[in-house]
Amino acid sequence: MSLSAHSSARAVPIHERLPNLLAALGEGLYERQDALRLGLLAALSGESVFLLGPPGIAKSLIARRLKLAFHEARHFEYLMTRFSTPEEVFGPLSIQALKEDGKYLRLTAGYLPQAEVVFLDEIWKAGPAILNTLLTAINERQFRNGDETLPIPMRLLISASNELPAPDSGLDALYDRMLVRVWMDRVQEKSNFQAMLSSDGASPRHLSPGLQVQSEEYQLWQRQIEQVVLPDEVFELVYQLRQRLDSMGDEPCYVSDRRWKKAVRLCKASAFFHGRREVAPLDLLLLKDCLWHNEESRTALLTLMEEFARLHCYRQQVLISRHMAVTSALQELQQQMSIRLALKADPHKGMLGKRSKGWQLPLEDARKQGERGLQIQLHLLTPARLSPEEPDLLVETLECDKVVLGHWQFGGDKVMFHPVGSKTGLTLELELDSSQRLNLLDSQRHPIPLVLVCREPLPGLISAPWYKTLANLNDQLAALRTELRRQRHRFDDHQPHHFIGSRWLVAIEEGFFTLARELDQTAEQLAQWQQRLPLLCGEQG
Repeated sequence: MSLSAHSSARAVPIHERLPNLLAALGEGLYERQDALRLGLLAALSGESVFLLGPPGIAKSLIARRLKLAFHEARHFEYLMTRFSTPEEVFGPLSIQALKEDGKYLRLTAGYLPQAEVVFLDEIWKAGPAILNTLLTAINERQFRNGDETLPIPMRLLISASNELPAPDSGLDALYDRMLVRVWMDRVQEKSNFQAMLSSDGASPRHLSPGLQVQSEEYQLWQRQIEQVVLPDEVFELVYQLRQRLDSMGDEPCYVSDRRWKKAVRLCKASAFFHGRREVAPLDLLLLKDCLWHNEESRTALLTLMEEFARLHCYRQQVLISRHMAVTSALQELQQQMSIRLALKADPHKGMLGKRSKGWQLPLEDARKQGERGLQIQLHLLTPARLSPEEPDLLVETLECDKVVLGHWQFGGDKVMFHPVGSKTGLTLELELDSSQRLNLLDSQRHPIPLVLVCREPLPGLISAPWYKTLANLNDQLAALRTELRRQRHRFDDHQPHHFIGSRWLVAIEEGFFTLARELDQTAEQLAQWQQRLPLLCGEQG
């Protein structure tokens, strides 16, 4: 049975209701999806939300919308000032109880102690008497009224301000209880701004009872959230994030153990409300809205979480590193083949075999071509496009006059070649590298080593390790592609995700696409080398 809770046998699981519930709550709101999604998750999890942003950006409207998610929920909202009193938040004193019984009781009906959804605007302007009582209410979900300590039904506290608490204000304990922290700004997109101006501002007053959360469901969910498992693999990701946060910049982003525990519980809740029994890597992206404490740490955390999404969420960095190892090994193999196969010039010898100025190309072992045997062939170590007249022609082998090439000197004239399989003649520039190996310069003046086609093939003792290395690299690449498919399937299985914005999902998908394309390119290179190696070693052609 799924972890999705049912209030009755006929109830629709919450993960099936979520899309419609979010759509109904967000009707007529523009660019407030993140705040609404996170607020709903916090509400369903019994957590608190802090909205940071300038006045007039629908912070109170979001609180009123979230109240609609709960069946017959009571709502309390208040704008704090320096002159606010506890009576305005927790209820006035009962004069009758004071006169008749001498008891100090508050009349809490219609005030915070009896509300399921609470919105406190400009919260930092409240005085200590309010904030201290509020801290107890958040911590213990209790309110002391006279001689009695009463449970309070608060499921969601949304606080808001256009500023953060001052560093030495003594508000750290209360601020730390506000698990989800959301930055809000004015509507940015032109089309959304136009739609907002054109709308009538009407807001839904009721939701379908089939969408709303029942009290029995909510209570059951709080217990079931605790049953969601944090797998070892996902814990390792959490621990890596914690280490990165602890080492960030000159001022580490301090996160208390309490906040870590509650943040991970929020990730468990996210998994639960998607019908999963385990926290997925995707759920950890919610930490971007839980672990910052000021604007600087928020910016740094977003950068860190973007890197996490692209490189670590689904082992992307591990796959990238393994792919880099394959490409490095292939480059090393190419270098080995270039050193062994490329035609290398010898010091020029004059009369009586004495060393003289310059270099000469040893062409004695060349396989003779043509009717009169005056032509020789050279393979390009890597095929290239050399002909402007035939831009699609990928040249693999060139033919030239043996005598002309034998008299070529470094820094001398260009040499006439004919690509095998083409009637076009090409005048190409040659050079010797620092090891005196002969290179052809392509149109971009990139050097391409040239391999002389000899009468006898290369000994198998030399070529056998190359074949073995190519086969091994192919096996490694095949394993990489299998693991990439597995991780993509995991990513797909963890979607749709209703509490994370699409840009984060797109970033992960684009990373997978880029890596898959690079693996395909490497696979193509390996296939080309496996096909070309027998030719370069003189075993065919």
